[in-house]
Amino acid sequence: LRHAEIKHGRVAMAGFLGYCVQSLPIVSGEHLLAPYPGYVAGVTPQEQWDNIPTVGKFQILVFIGMLESYHEGAGQPEGYVHYTKGGLPGYFPPIAGRAGFGQVPFNLFKPAFIEPFFPVQTEAEKARGRQVEINNGRLAMIGLFSLLSESSTPGSVPGLTLLDSLLAPYGLGIQPYDGDAVAGFAKIFSQFDIFTK
Repeated sequence: LRHAEIKHGRVAMAGFLGYCVQSLPIVSGEHLLAPYPGYVAGVTPQEQWDNIPTVGKFQILVFIGMLESYHEGAGQPEGYVHYTKGGLPGYFPPIAGRAGFGQVPFNLFKPAFIEPFFPVQTEAEKARGRQVEINNGRLAMIGLFSLLSESSTPGSVPGLTLLDSLLAPYGLGIQPYDGDAVAGFAKIFSQFDIFTK
């Protein structure tokens, strides 16, 4: 269960940060070159997801699946012990130069270009860091669902309603979303006959 909590926390931290960044005018506004076919400026993060072509969504899901399979020990990286067999929950094995034909140039947890800035940690510091990550992940889960709730039902999160009213004069804030975020996944799977039989 701890491994699942860590993984969900990491996804929520990325989702919360992604939602905040995608809400900024510099990301959701006009671009010189469209980031993907069908790009529409000035829409909510959920509408941005809706506008991504089906093949683009499929690529994202395949990439996540590849990371997940490697994380679960595909290829048995040296020194890797699965978390159900006594390994460390949340541990992601080194991936630099190991995936496929060596096309991944750096590790995801500590890329080589930032490694000099982080000193070697003691075991106590690593244990504290893992606990901090779990707590941050829990908060990010609450934060992400608060943003999604407020955007789909304005006024449902009083603190965000107040924040939204303060940011609105600056062109920022939480824009309402009246679509169905899950419909995008259904559209991906409807492309394959095996799911419709």
